[in-house]
Amino acid sequence: MPSNSNSEETIILLSDWIRRALVGVDLSALAGERYVSSTAYGTESSQWTATIRKSMALCSDDYLMPALQVAYSLANQICKEEETGKSPPLSVDWVDNIVVYINNQVGRVSMCDSDRCDSLDSLAFLDSLGFDPSDAGKDNFADNLFESIIHDHDGTTVSEEERDQGIEEDRGYIKAEFAPFMFNTNDDDNGPGRDAMQRIYSLGLVFYVIFSGGERPTAHFHTASKVVEQKLSRSSKSDTETEELSQDLSEDSDLLPFAFDQPSPIDLTGELSIFDSVGDDEYVHDPLGEYAFDGAPQHPYPKRRHSYQQNRNISNSCSVPMESLREKGLPSPLCDLVANMLECTNATLSGKDSYQRMSDVRSDLRLMLDNPNTFLRDLDMTKLSTTGSQFMEKTMFGRNVELSSIKDAYRQSMSGECGLATISGSSGTGKSLLANEFGKFVLADGGIFLSGKFDQLQQGKPFGALASTLDQYCGILLHNEAMASTKDKVVFQLRSVLGKESYHLTKIIPNLATILGSELPVLNHSEDCINAQKRVQYLLCQFVDVISTSSSAPITLFLDDLQWADAASIAAVNQLLFTAGPLSRKNFFFLGCARGKDSATKWSPCVDILVAGGIHVKLDCMDEHTLNTMVSETLCLSPRLTRTLSNVIYHKTKGNPLFVCRLMRSLNKEGLLRLSLSRRRWEWDTKKIRSRTLPDDVAIFLTDSLGELPDKVQWALFILSCFGASSESAFVGSKGLDRNILKNLEIAVAEGLVDKIDDQYRFAHDRIQEAAYNTIPGHRRCIIHFKYGLELSSLLIGDEEDAIASVLFTAVNQLNLGGPPAVQDESHNVTAARLNLRAGKKAMEMSDYETAYSYFDSGISFLRKKHWQEHYALSVELFSLAAKCALTIGDHTSLKFLIAEVVAKAHFFEDKLDVLFFETCALAYSYKLAESLEKGLDILSKLGIEVQGASVEARVQETKDLLSAHTDDEILNTKQMTDATMIIAMKFLGKLEIGMTQIMPKSVPYGNINEGYHYVKLALSLLDKVGSRENAGEVIFVCTQVKSYVEPLQAALEYHREGYSAAMASGGSSQAVINLLALNISSFFAGANLQRIQGMCDDTTQSAEKQQLIFMVHAQQIKRTVSKLIGTGEEPMYSSEGRDILASNSSVLRSYHYHAAYVSFIFRSYDDTIENIEKYFAFQENTWGILFLAHAVHAFHTGLISFWAARKSKEQRWYQRGNQSKLALRRWAESSQWTFENKWYLLEAEESFCNNDVEAAKTYYEKAITSAKLHKFVHEEALAHELAAYFYLELGEREQTVEHFMLAHEKHLEWGALGKCDSLLKFVEFMKKLWDEGRTS
Repeated sequence: MPSNSNSEETIILLSDWIRRALVGVDLSALAGERYVSSTAYGTESSQWTATIRKSMALCSDDYLMPALQVAYSLANQICKEEETGKSPPLSVDWVDNIVVYINNQVGRVSMCDSDRCDSLDSLAFLDSLGFDPSDAGKDNFADNLFESIIHDHDGTTVSEEERDQGIEEDRGYIKAEFAPFMFNTNDDDNGPGRDAMQRIYSLGLVFYVIFSGGERPTAHFHTASKVVEQKLSRSSKSDTETEELSQDLSEDSDLLPFAFDQPSPIDLTGELSIFDSVGDDEYVHDPLGEYAFDGAPQHPYPKRRHSYQQNRNISNSCSVPMESLREKGLPSPLCDLVANMLECTNATLSGKDSYQRMSDVRSDLRLMLDNPNTFLRDLDMTKLSTTGSQFMEKTMFGRNVELSSIKDAYRQSMSGECGLATISGSSGTGKSLLANEFGKFVLADGGIFLSGKFDQLQQGKPFGALASTLDQYCGILLHNEAMASTKDKVVFQLRSVLGKESYHLTKIIPNLATILGSELPVLNHSEDCINAQKRVQYLLCQFVDVISTSSSAPITLFLDDLQWADAASIAAVNQLLFTAGPLSRKNFFFLGCARGKDSATKWSPCVDILVAGGIHVKLDCMDEHTLNTMVSETLCLSPRLTRTLSNVIYHKTKGNPLFVCRLMRSLNKEGLLRLSLSRRRWEWDTKKIRSRTLPDDVAIFLTDSLGELPDKVQWALFILSCFGASSESAFVGSKGLDRNILKNLEIAVAEGLVDKIDDQYRFAHDRIQEAAYNTIPGHRRCIIHFKYGLELSSLLIGDEEDAIASVLFTAVNQLNLGGPPAVQDESHNVTAARLNLRAGKKAMEMSDYETAYSYFDSGISFLRKKHWQEHYALSVELFSLAAKCALTIGDHTSLKFLIAEVVAKAHFFEDKLDVLFFETCALAYSYKLAESLEKGLDILSKLGIEVQGASVEARVQETKDLLSAHTDDEILNTKQMTDATMIIAMKFLGKLEIGMTQIMPKSVPYGNINEGYHYVKLALSLLDKVGSRENAGEVIFVCTQVKSYVEPLQAALEYHREGYSAAMASGGSSQAVINLLALNISSFFAGANLQRIQGMCDDTTQSAEKQQLIFMVHAQQIKRTVSKLIGTGEEPMYSSEGRDILASNSSVLRSYHYHAAYVSFIFRSYDDTIENIEKYFAFQENTWGILFLAHAVHAFHTGLISFWAARKSKEQRWYQRGNQSKLALRRWAESSQWTFENKWYLLEAEESFCNNDVEAAKTYYEKAITSAKLHKFVHEEALAHELAAYFYLELGEREQTVEHFMLAHEKHLEWGALGKCDSLLKFVEFMKKLWDEGRTS
């Protein structure tokens, strides 16, 4: 069977393809669809006339889309040939010299050999390929013929690239091509420009035939074809003669007497009216013939011919019945495309719409194929007339690259990489549109997309958009039955991970309370959280961990307008993404949007942290090309037609998408951009639009546009704007406000200024909200805000229930936006102050101390001059709670003022105790420990509690005596303290104890480990029984230090992780960092991988805030030591405050010199080691210390250094220090053989080395190595091998020396100490070189 190399491909002539494609349309499927009205034509296709059936087939996608592919392939072929300087001759009938390739699997045509032969009935076409028409009946004629068709004139096979692309696009491969001889000659008598227009014209005639179903525009096509056939039949079939014949045809005007066959100008003046002259007797050639639809009148040939002129460049008009395409119901854009191609050669008709380049034709066809709903289908004129114009304010343009980068970050986050992306840009650049477009991708990919938006005028709601977004997820769990199993997992995990602390989350995530149900724990509200805001931040992170690990679908959290975010939310997001502790969130992705920095935008430094991490996308305004794409798709017109309009809009808007959309709405409203019912498309007046004066800024333009609205609508928009970017209709239309507001807002909705979703009104863009808000002067806005606040406060009846919390915050925000100047009745001052107190306490309950402080501060501002006399209780409570919040958020300046005010004005000492306690805490946080102790002792003295006079050791013994008088069960069952004075006194004592442990001198004792271990277990039992987590982090930290002297060190590491979680759950950020720091130190001492410890130190440094700088400095010291061992040699970058601490704090200095001495010792730098260890010992006797794990490790390393110094210097003091350390390690090894045995053995070996006891030294070195290996201390196994190597080196036993050095290298490498490995190898090489030279030392 003749075919292409692809056996599934069929090749037929264009006319035959048209006939067969129409016959293959399933008309029965079209009944009742959009192509025909059943009331007009009947519900069955059999009831339709042949004309209607043909029109239905032509307009169906089954024919129209393949026909567009055919048309596109022809235009594409001409464009490619034009690039090489070739083009089809204008003097040959194009239609009969086109073949169509079809993939049989997707096409509707199936042909046998005879079908193919019959389809090639053009003698001209046969002759052009070198075949004698008389051979048509011979064997293998069809095979040879089609083999010629599928090869070009160079003998190369036709490319399959486009057909493969077509199949991939699910349209099926259909492609048309001109016969090869069509590009053998050039026809440029009229110049390349004129010929380009004539080629467009000629291809337009071909398109007319294709889309009309094979009809010819005039009756002369058939006659001209016969003349060509006769001329060809008399000629030779050689390629050379064929080319000469083609040239003869182009020059012989006698053979082309008809105007249609020439690219002559066509008169289409008067748009549609010209087609009225087409008479009934002007029949057209119907190629369907006997295959036409049943009942259709058959006209094998036309009855009459038109007159013609023989001049090829004739300028007289020739009427092409374009109206027949429209009458068939073909889409207007397609009819316009053909008409614009036929207009291009007529000087009187070639206007702005006519084609000038073939590439434009190709581009427009591509658009129709790729986006038929926009560029092919007719506009819904009825809908546009009734609903008005919509200018795609919700559609994204020109952001595909940015969208792809966010998608890539999302995919990478699923594998554990950074799950963060941020978008920034000036207002109106489409940040939210881009984010929502990404949201569609997430949902389509099976993920969950949660979104929230911060609001400039709604910053009083604790954790704002973040909490509402997580509440949205809980709502999904509640109402989506398909996620029932996920909900059960979430409930189980929350109860396991958070326990009672989940109660605090329910205060800001109401739906969580419903999910947890009746088993929700109730906590003691009087519990004094160390830092409730830190607690909730941590709990939010834990909540995200739970939902991301419990859900099989990835979760994306999107927060918009971060520049308006409250500090608590930003801090929570930062902790969620960057701090140490939380689990890896492979199923979680965060996306944030923030407006770019400008003078009118508040910008939190915390947002910079977000922008600095992950993937950042910065949006600029659109370029002119992208804007034209936007306008083109909006108006459903080709980009070449909208280019003039886009140019004007671009220069007036600078490409700001919001500005563009609002301007197009305005132009439409003014009639400068309008719908043409006759042309069924958009039209515009370019000159008038260009002459229109516009402001440069979109905000001014929006304000001016709002001014054109009716006054009542402007007022409704202003009221809505007072509540922020969105508001419930219940608030806007509440009692006392204008009752017509909702009615007028509906007008704003119709104008596209406001969206109404369910029962909520939302501004279409925040700049519209800002413009509406600025329509009223500032002083009037304050009065209106205060009025609305009072009106809404009337809805707050009864106690503070969660159901009215939102109303409370909204009402108080309105009062505070008005401020004290808006008060017109003095009684309203107290009302506003009390409502702020109520809102502040509610915010504290939700653990948002930033917001709470703002409420208390606003409440204080409403108090009048004599408030301490007239409203004493209100004043004490406002100032005391404000002081507590100021301490929590680190605002020490405000704290100082608040404390001074209470101390000076409060009537009773008991009313001052709270702020005095806050003062001692602030002094401690500022490293003024002496002042803090003095203040605390003074207050306790006034409460009748004396603590001075006795030593700490004596008080410890006194406490032990008290405890020994009771059994453990009696202690565990002791009633909780209820006396308020004694409770505050205990708080002071707790702070004093912490301070005294840091400044009171005492040397480190060996301690009674077993007794201490007993009290540790008792303390942890009490912690569990009481249920309070207020000091859980500190208790676990101290207990873990003691446990490290009893239990295996590697196992004790997990307790510090538990301490971190407990501290964060209670808001104790300082306690949390202490546990992280202890985890770093213990991991280092336990021999954990150094690279992992380096990362842990980074996390600890990042977690340490300003008030925890001392911990940050400690973490940096550990990281420096680790870096030296790894070989990177990074030096810590201390802040000025950090340098001050390093210069003045004894404990920090001692730690610094220990690390310096240890690094010098490991790298065998004797002088540096001695210098730093001497400084370390100088600080030791002047610093108080509890028995920490670090003391044992310090004793171990200082002992090793001391024995080394004793051998070098022969000084007895070093030997004594070494011996003291050995005795301490031997005693501690009795309590924990696992942790301390190998250390004790190594000190024994070094002492024996000093005493020249060779056999004892050998024995203890081997014991130390074996014990370290058995107990998994790889770093100390390496150290034991290295010290043994130095011992054997001293003895001159070279084999043992090298063996131990190489084993030390192996273990250092396993530990990750690459820098030490390099140093060790260099020393071994140096040592071998000395041996080779015959030197022994």
